[in-house]
Amino acid sequence: MPEIRKDIFSNGWVIYSSKRSGRPNDYIDGDVKCPFCPGNEESTPPEIFRYPAKGKWQIRVVPNRYPALVEDEKNFYPISGFYEYMRGYGIHEVLVETPSHGGGFETFDKKRIEKIFEIYSDRYLAIKKEKNIKYVMVFKNVGKNAGASLRHPHSQIIGLPLIPTTVVNEINSSKKFYTKTGKCLFCETIKNEKKYSLRIVAENEDYIAFCPFSSRFFFETWIMPKRHESIFEMSGRDFSHLADIVKKVFGNLFFSVPDIAYNMIIHSSPSGHYDFYHWHIEILPKLASLAGFEWGSGFYINSLKPEEAANILRKRKKFVQE
Repeated sequence: MPEIRKDIFSNGWVIYSSKRSGRPNDYIDGDVKCPFCPGNEESTPPEIFRYPAKGKWQIRVVPNRYPALVEDEKNFYPISGFYEYMRGYGIHEVLVETPSHGGGFETFDKKRIEKIFEIYSDRYLAIKKEKNIKYVMVFKNVGKNAGASLRHPHSQIIGLPLIPTTVVNEINSSKKFYTKTGKCLFCETIKNEKKYSLRIVAENEDYIAFCPFSSRFFFETWIMPKRHESIFEMSGRDFSHLADIVKKVFGNLFFSVPDIAYNMIIHSSPSGHYDFYHWHIEILPKLASLAGFEWGSGFYINSLKPEEAANILRKRKKFVQE
């Protein structure tokens, strides 16, 4: 059974899960049989969802065979003391984005991207209903430097028994700003980015993509809805405009930095009264590794300013790292 322990010095959490060590890795072993390719469906646990429902599948959702957390309610109990920990209860799923072994948002057509985000939303709504789940997160790892173990295009959806520290910090900052000004911190950020236009990468009727003012990573890009919305997951939402901007941002990113490794994370509001929060997507390219200074200080060193990064992406220039 996995276990979650609290770091009493940072207030963060550490998940211990021995099952994760058994994951196949085709970045290390080129002979790995891909469990996500058609014909290898028996290599995954029984599917939760497939699209289309009949015939050859285009998208599948399956339980993660090597989960960080497991759905074992009888062993779920929070324990307090000098050290705080709890059993590793949770839900961990994989969304296989295509039958093809290669590709990604930069190559997918908009209809596929739209459908992927629609399924993300549906799984969010389903997992949030489960007992003891406090937060749901969608994330995507691409490339060895971003922690991926399989090349086949896929995303992961995880239901957690607690709210992640990163999201708690965003909520606290948003609440503090709202209490002081009566305004949404994210909405005001969008207004500021539109006013100066230095860091905007792409924009359409409903969404804006920009490199944040204090970007931690080369080409870090956030995508936000222009209209104030606290939650990503919404039944019947039209994802066509989101698919448009996701396709454009990733197309520009891969044109400028071919075969880039990255993490993509969707931050949505937890269940409850968090109307001051604003959901968004964070794209975090991994062109450089964190080193001693970053780990020791909590600061980030980024040699490419977000204004320069946005200009490269916006104009689809080739980036050469020196």
